[in-house]
Amino acid sequence: MYVFIVNPVAGNGRAKRIIEKLMKTNIYKSIHTTIHMTLGEGHAGTLAAELTTAADVPITCIIVIGGDGTFHEVVNGLPEKSSIPLTFIPGGSGNDFARGVGIKGSPEHILSRAIHGKHTLPYWTGSYHADEHKPRRFVNSMGFGFDAEIAEQSSRGPIKHILNRLHLGTLNYIGALIQVLWRFKPYSVELELDGEKQTIDDCWMVTVANHPYYGGGMKIIPHAHVNPDTLHILVLHSISKWKVLALFLTIFTGAHLRFKEVSVKQASKINIYAKDNLPLHADGQPGSCRKANMTKTRDPLYIVDVNRGEK
Repeated sequence: MYVFIVNPVAGNGRAKRIIEKLMKTNIYKSIHTTIHMTLGEGHAGTLAAELTTAADVPITCIIVIGGDGTFHEVVNGLPEKSSIPLTFIPGGSGNDFARGVGIKGSPEHILSRAIHGKHTLPYWTGSYHADEHKPRRFVNSMGFGFDAEIAEQSSRGPIKHILNRLHLGTLNYIGALIQVLWRFKPYSVELELDGEKQTIDDCWMVTVANHPYYGGGMKIIPHAHVNPDTLHILVLHSISKWKVLALFLTIFTGAHLRFKEVSVKQASKINIYAKDNLPLHADGQPGSCRKANMTKTRDPLYIVDVNRGEK
């Protein structure tokens, strides 16, 4: 059985339109399916948990149609050692997970390849534990400070739905960046990478990533790659506001790494501490904390390789 988890409001209704079109195709009609529409924030995770623990029929594949936030919820609803194959049909505003694993093509193409594909790729997510909350997983990236405030602003921006309808979700992120830039005040944090501590008094942001992309296609850490052992970290510190604006104009090409205020590292264990509440985001989902630790999950997800055999 192929299970669809669909966020009908993702991408200003784009995900809903995708599943409605797929249901009319021959490839969809040829398989045994069940469709579950999410009803609000957190419901995708609840569905994933319920479906994988109470399924009367074995699940062949879970197909998520929505945005990165929807996929984030589904991943966190799965059992820790789930071996059920997953695939993602991008229907949100950012869709950075699709970029990170190379999912391309039309929704019908992705569905067809997911059904006929016989191979999966391991995908090691990150694991984070913020304050006293339960540990969770992040698929794409986590951010602390400036980019976390941008993520929160972009999620509630007044023109988000208009830009999503025009397939210009990245412009919403850039608009939020400009709004946050003028009010942002850097933080003082202690960062510990594999036991080595450093204090950053004028810290703008700390980003922890599994792959290069965030913010709808920005190459925040261009050389980042999915692997079982280490996370990639970018730190931005001691920089003027005007220079921040110039930096983000170069982030789509990766040229921002040339700025002396940017440092990039890799580590297996990451701890971050702050005296005051520090804004955070996990796959674009906002929050805050005073301390957090991050590492790689031991057991990978299994993503259907929808591009194998492509020329």
